[in-house]
Amino acid sequence: MEYTTDFDRLFAELKSSPVDPQTLVSKNADENTKKLFEYLKSNYGSHILAGQQYLQEKELEDWVYYDLTGTLPAIRGYDMMDISKTGCVHQWERALEWAKKSGCIITLCWHWYAPDDIDDPENSVWAFYYRTTDYDRKTSFDILKAVTPGTKEYDFVIDQIDRAAAALKEFEKAGIPVLWRPLHEAAGNWFWWGRRSFNTKNSVIAYKKLWYMIFDRLENLHKLTNLIWVWNGQAEEMAVNPNTYDFCGEDIYSTLPLDHSSQKEKYLEVTSYTHGKMAALSECGYMPDPKNLKKDGVKWLWWLPWWGSFVYKIGENRKPVFDDKGRPLPNNEKFTNEDLKSFFENDYCITLDKLPWFNDKNREFVQRSIKERFGE
Repeated sequence: MEYTTDFDRLFAELKSSPVDPQTLVSKNADENTKKLFEYLKSNYGSHILAGQQYLQEKELEDWVYYDLTGTLPAIRGYDMMDISKTGCVHQWERALEWAKKSGCIITLCWHWYAPDDIDDPENSVWAFYYRTTDYDRKTSFDILKAVTPGTKEYDFVIDQIDRAAAALKEFEKAGIPVLWRPLHEAAGNWFWWGRRSFNTKNSVIAYKKLWYMIFDRLENLHKLTNLIWVWNGQAEEMAVNPNTYDFCGEDIYSTLPLDHSSQKEKYLEVTSYTHGKMAALSECGYMPDPKNLKKDGVKWLWWLPWWGSFVYKIGENRKPVFDDKGRPLPNNEKFTNEDLKSFFENDYCITLDKLPWFNDKNREFVQRSIKERFGE
């Protein structure tokens, strides 16, 4: 689609609007999106929403939560990483089904696969990790060229943004808002869109340009009405204009054992430069204890543990460990069974069944889904 971001126009519009953390940055927002935003605002500082990131189609995390607590997290996180694949059930499609049938809140991130060789993408390795990492699958995809019209890299990112828009449009058609978190963890140099330690200034400029291109294209070209923007740059120097995001997110993977602290230091840091925007624990290795959040006055709006071994036990063969009924065992290196129960039962924590719109049909779907996947 022939459309190029007019940065001068965009920046003039952003500059002309006062920063208002109480109002959605999208001028297109529909009623459902506004209602979700108001609900989230109403809980900031008084509650935290339990969330969970998913990847594998069986979603084994659900059994651990349901078996120990009788319910599921209120927020389900999925990834746009597979939008270029064909002949598969995309993660966003699973997210859409769950949102329609369970009443959960959806957040989407984007581990953005890009070809290592832009001149031969069909025969190239595709990855989101950059060549400076130690991972086997990595890419040399050039973010500087990606924001330069006339390059193959630019054409690629435009095509991918439009593919993401098409997927997000399906949520819009169903009346479902999305907590949209693209270009996450940009302060690190592990993703191709992140900060380059060997070319910091130019890579930071390019990252911001790419953020603005995504924002402009989804808001002003595709005019999506269901996006709540989550910025997850994780450093002040990466910060984009506050009129392009509604929440700020921090991803925290503590190396301490069973660290259920409030992560107060990081909370204070991110909220010191994000213009009063509400903050979320957009990824984490450990859930914070609601008691610690209340004690420290830390207002994370939701938590989102990563998938797999952050919830269920993984064996030496890197495969899930099951009980004799084929159900995954909790990974008690991340939480004790007693702690998980106490977190979910705490009035400060909002789980799926505590969402005000959760109804009997939602409950029936959840129970049927659990039974079909894991038995009685």
